[in-house]
Amino acid sequence: MSQQSSGEFALIRQYFSSGFPRNTNTRLGVGDDCSVITLPHGFQLAQSIDTQVADVHFPAAAPADLIAQRALRCAVSDLAAMGAEPQGFHLALTLPDADPQWLQLFSEGLKAAASACQIDLLGGDTTSGKTRVITIAVQGIVPADQALTRSGAQAGDDIWVSGVIGASALALPRVLKNPAENSPTTKAYYFPEPQIKAGMALRTLASSCMDISDGLIQDAGHIARNSALSLEIDGDRIPLPETATAEDFHTCISGGDDYQLLFTAAASQRETLLALSDQFPQLTRIGTVVALNADKPVRLLVSGEEQPLHRTGYQHF
Repeated sequence: MSQQSSGEFALIRQYFSSGFPRNTNTRLGVGDDCSVITLPHGFQLAQSIDTQVADVHFPAAAPADLIAQRALRCAVSDLAAMGAEPQGFHLALTLPDADPQWLQLFSEGLKAAASACQIDLLGGDTTSGKTRVITIAVQGIVPADQALTRSGAQAGDDIWVSGVIGASALALPRVLKNPAENSPTTKAYYFPEPQIKAGMALRTLASSCMDISDGLIQDAGHIARNSALSLEIDGDRIPLPETATAEDFHTCISGGDDYQLLFTAAASQRETLLALSDQFPQLTRIGTVVALNADKPVRLLVSGEEQPLHRTGYQHF
């Protein structure tokens, strides 16, 4: 991390200089002007950046360790969507004050999340500002020309999800009511599970892929547009939380923050994918890629009847 003052240097040394997994490809990390990475032969570097703002992406009153867990896990999910193995991340923090208790809790949560995702802290920056802002840039490695993208779907492909859709959306009212609640109900919100192993397994199987952050229907639209095709989703097949009711259906498919993988694959890969159920038991086929309908990039069918899409997902602006 860069140091603009002795106070910042002490903060970094105390909270962020140790306790993170060390990646074998890291040659230089925290404490210098840049990190230095050696890529294995035959691999490419996948990079992504994610920003979370207090009371926009997380409750400002939430415990700092839970904020850190959510922030890093959400960012790493982008690597999973590309089929990349996590390598390292940079952290930029904007803080209204250098509260030692908050920083201690935040660093503990960040280290726990980094350990769970096996990702190295490479460096970053800290600065002061009126609102807490957490920016995390992640990077991972993927075999050359095997990175998954949103643009490779073909007409006739199956549409799949890697797991349950809607658990975080259903937890959100509880989180907003009591941001400090750390329970099985709020786990989906604060502890999303980046589908790293699933993404790596899909490198040679999926034709397109992305993680579901803004809502299943909205993110399906990204694959549709990038692939210049349309997606037909069978709502009866979507795996929902066991606690979901019929009234929760639209909340689940548009609420977002699932961090499951949405991907397409040729029908010829169906048996191969089903054989992965021992590793990924919630892998579910939910639809079909069809010829482009510019007016309807995504169609949702329930009991064979098309459903109106009044709200498709999270709007950033």
